[in-house]
This record gives sequence, structure tokens and C-alpha cells, in this order.
Amino acid sequence: MIAIFKRLVMEPVKIPINGRQRKMPLAEAILLKNHNAALQGDRNAQNNMWRLIERSGELIDQNDPATVGRPIVVPEKVWNTEELLEEHGTTIVEVRPTRTT
Repeated sequence: MIAIFKRLVMEPVKIPINGRQRKMPLAEAILLKNHNAALQGDRNAQNNMWRLIERSGELIDQNDPATVGRPIVVPEKVWNTEELLEEHGTTIVEVRPTRTT
């Protein structure tokens, strides 16, 4: 059913825009007609547009972690040398350079 629906809404149709015929996919034509009707005060078209906006997630505050969730991958803490050595209970051994001639 989804494949049939996608094929149908992608079929090109011609609609008049500013007195000229324009060819576009049926899905785009439906959205454009709804948009224009909503701007003219059609309550059904306005409701359709609001439902579409809500379902697409456009009204979600992308900055609120409680709403959108947390990142899937969180980088690990970056260690400095002293913290890393302390964590593993080790130290850096200083070695005097050998003299070669």
C-alpha cells in the first residue's frame, strides 16, 4: 500500500500558478492548494496544515533535552596526563639519554 501511495503522489500534475501552468508532483500540488486555502481562511485547510506541521516535528523545541532526548553517543572524558597516570596508579619514568659517540 505504501509503495502504491508513493507512486500515486509522485505522479506529475499541472496546476495554474499566476496564470501559468506549472508541472509538479501531486503531493506538492496538494500541499500548495492546502497552503493557499489556509491563507484564504479555510479552517479545514488550516487544520490540515497544523496537523502536518505537528506530525513532521517542526514544533518540537530542539534545544530541550526533555523533549527531544539525549544524544545517542556521548564522548568520553578527555584525560590530561596527570589524571590518566593517577587513574592507573603509575608514573612516568625519567630516563637519562645515553651518550653515543
